Amino acid sequence: MKNITNSLGINDKLVQLLGESPDDNFVGYVYSMNFNEASILTNDSFKERVAGIPHNSFLVATSINPKNIANSTDLDREVILLRVLGPSTLPFEDDFIKTRIENHQRRTEDERYSNDSLDGLDVLTHSELQAGGLKCRILGTFYIDSKGSLRLGSDVENYMSSNKLRVFKPRGQALQLIVNHVNDEVKNKAKEEAEKSGFKGMPSPIKIGTVRYTSTDRLHRSQTEQKVPVYIQPTDFLARRTAILGMTRTGKSNTVKYTISSVALSAAKDGIDVGQLIFDINGEYANANHQDDGSSLAEVFGDECVRYRTVDTEGFEDLRTNFYLDSAAGLTLLHQLTRNDPYSSQTDLNQFIESGLEKPDVEDGPSPMTRWSVRLAVFHCILHQAGYRAPSGFKVEFPVSGKVLDAVTGAERPYTFKRGTISWVSVGLDEATAWFESARQCHYDLKREQHDNKKSEIGLSTDGKKSWIDSNLEAYLNVLVRKNATGTNIRGYRAIVPFVEYHSPKRQNDVIQEILGHIKDGKIVILDLSVGPIDVRTVLSRRIAQRIFDNSFGEMNKGKTPQNIVIYVEEAHNLIGKKGELTDVWPRIAKEGAKAKISFVYATQEPSSIHPNILANTENWFVTHLNNEDELRALGKFYDFADFHASLKTAQDVGFARIKTLSSPYVIPTQIDRFTPADLKAEYTKLKGN
Repeated sequence: MKNITNSLGINDKLVQLLGESPDDNFVGYVYSMNFNEASILTNDSFKERVAGIPHNSFLVATSINPKNIANSTDLDREVILLRVLGPSTLPFEDDFIKTRIENHQRRTEDERYSNDSLDGLDVLTHSELQAGGLKCRILGTFYIDSKGSLRLGSDVENYMSSNKLRVFKPRGQALQLIVNHVNDEVKNKAKEEAEKSGFKGMPSPIKIGTVRYTSTDRLHRSQTEQKVPVYIQPTDFLARRTAILGMTRTGKSNTVKYTISSVALSAAKDGIDVGQLIFDINGEYANANHQDDGSSLAEVFGDECVRYRTVDTEGFEDLRTNFYLDSAAGLTLLHQLTRNDPYSSQTDLNQFIESGLEKPDVEDGPSPMTRWSVRLAVFHCILHQAGYRAPSGFKVEFPVSGKVLDAVTGAERPYTFKRGTISWVSVGLDEATAWFESARQCHYDLKREQHDNKKSEIGLSTDGKKSWIDSNLEAYLNVLVRKNATGTNIRGYRAIVPFVEYHSPKRQNDVIQEILGHIKDGKIVILDLSVGPIDVRTVLSRRIAQRIFDNSFGEMNKGKTPQNIVIYVEEAHNLIGKKGELTDVWPRIAKEGAKAKISFVYATQEPSSIHPNILANTENWFVTHLNNEDELRALGKFYDFADFHASLKTAQDVGFARIKTLSSPYVIPTQIDRFTPADLKAEYTKLKGN
């Protein structure tokens, strides 16, 4: 075979993966392998020299002689990346065990504790007993491509039954090269996507933490061992899906905060707008807490962070809807809130709650618009009767003909004005309520009169053929006066009285449109949903998510490039459970959102409860501690997380995560850096030039 003579010593990109001093990192020999696993012969002396070989640690194997690269053949020119899975039984393991047992049995009481480094064994026996086997997963193969670049393939192309593979433990700079390696084509694709999103070039990688193999990190992360940084590519999170999984108090929120900050810093470096929206179920991101030095995201990012709540709170914008100005949303929310009302099955109340107040399309003609406008006016009167405070100076307006006004007696004739060729009423809430009560009474009086005269019952009419009060409006009027068609008392508007606190009389504009505006400006928007019933946060979350989805896809369908948006959902199993329909907004955002540059980051301690379609479409994973076998089995179906089953179940260290990102083909065990508000604030302020 052809000799390789164009690379020398430490300058060789493959030899660099063995470390600055390969002899010091040497740990053994490959004695058996296939396309998936390799078995290694090592010994205690080698392990001691490299500060141990922890479970799940990286090793590399190669046939290259680092002291004589010139004699390497084409077949030798590769480095196989391995992960330690556990022990491998050697053929003579039983003899080793027998020898150890016999040695211990021969000990006297005086020999129980020994200062002898050979522990009572002769030199030859001690040397033999140090031997041990390790079973390793093959993660891929490093090689030099035709362009001279270091490249990682995710498998092995060939293996020899009689191999010359020597094994090394990568440490320091060598390990850093391995865990942060990204193939050129992945970098080029990421750069292309970044430039389409407004970045000037490829954003700089951001340090997320340092390599950590085990909970006990006395040796491999000691002062004598260099802590190796792990970097993530900001572009991995744009128009992608990210799962942050783990039990409570194991670092999920710290990871989310770090991710939010990383995206904001990357956007600030290039002067582009990336909107971020956090659905904060437990109030962990909107408020300062002891985990973050008593600070919060709002303090770090100042005016670039806007917080919302469903109650009046200093420093927070009002997340509630003004039911008078956004009545369709108000009625939808009331529909959700009254589901458990024992009287909601009453015919009129049920018809009112389920009717909907979405504005008809202009193309539907004038009649649907007229009927909608009248129902809207009665809805405002119902709110008024139920104690929902109206905005200052609020007027009830609706179209009505002069014949209907003439037919309604028992109430003062309201003020009217012309809008085009149509007459409209414009009055205060008390006057409007009184008029509608009279209109209802006249309607039923006419129906009774028609019934007594054996005529067709059409009630209040302008043409003698069709009633001005249809069945929907009739239900609204009955709810308003709390009586049904027979005059029997019903629950009526009292059914919505308990939910007055979810109406905001102060809000003058559409809260969702306001949120969209902040996102468009590249701000961080935090929705503190920790206050209020679950029904309210569920309805609000779905409405906001739907508007973002529709808005982004609307931009895309117009041929425009949608803005990059990152959506974060805490306790995601509450919103995107596994039984949800794929047509629901959350599964659609997770599955389709990337097309319209919507990134989706979801955090939960129950991965098995997340819709399987969402899990299957997730590119980035941050996993800490999971204590449940069902959850671990669900996770083990993805990538190489099954290798970490035991570690994930036992290690409860805060921030100890196993990370798989879009750019990396395998999982990297990492100790995630702590969210440090003061440092981040200083860096962000410098970038913004404030």
